[in-house]
Amino acid sequence: MKNNLKMLGLALCMLPMGLHAGTGENLKQTDQAAELIPAGTILPVTLNSSLRSDKSARGATVTATVVEDIPLGEGRTLRAGSKVTGHVVKTITPGTGSDESKISFQFDRLRFEDRTVPITATLKALASSIEVNAAQIPTGSEDGVSEVLWSLVKIGEDQIHNSPERSAECGGGSNATHTPQAFWLFSSDACGAYGFGDLRILQSGRTEPFGEVTLATNRRAVNIEKGSAMLLRVGGSGPGAAQARMISSQETGQ
Repeated sequence: MKNNLKMLGLALCMLPMGLHAGTGENLKQTDQAAELIPAGTILPVTLNSSLRSDKSARGATVTATVVEDIPLGEGRTLRAGSKVTGHVVKTITPGTGSDESKISFQFDRLRFEDRTVPITATLKALASSIEVNAAQIPTGSEDGVSEVLWSLVKIGEDQIHNSPERSAECGGGSNATHTPQAFWLFSSDACGAYGFGDLRILQSGRTEPFGEVTLATNRRAVNIEKGSAMLLRVGGSGPGAAQARMISSQETGQ
């Protein structure tokens, strides 16, 4: 009987240690999930379907595909073909309280390896499918006969863009692990909208509500066709990113 009591007491003493160990392991797993996509990582993507302020409904799913392998550090790579998913937040057409057409959307999930990772992403640059195609056609001299090397002109090199938010966000920058960034067909200095006329990035997602992007035009509708390219910048990933978006939405009443 005494031996049984001793064993019971010993088990009870060890129970808190087991609980602490389990909690520590859970925290470790959470930290690892939060660090899957380092903050500041650039994601070059192309849209899988069009975005239109006159046709895209609130809540409609928005998907894009990563077009280039992206090094994440510590031997990890986000592979080309990975999917980024989000949704339309709201749309505004002329005559409904605004003289402009607007569409707001956000990307909040990224498929990485065998899991879906919550992310907060801002928009650095946007290019039409025409600009994307042009950036893949080598150019040479103006007369076409000079013996010069043919080269590709990246999107954003010596181009006029429309964006009121030109700042340090427009630079190449670095991510949290200081690994090389992937810009695909874009110049590292690309920032704003290219090939869309007067389309402007009113909100890139860097201010509240975090991750929410708003595009505007004086035309009848904002029309971002399938195949258009974006440079997204990851502001955060994992559980913390999802919580930040939830708090921001509550504060803005959305």
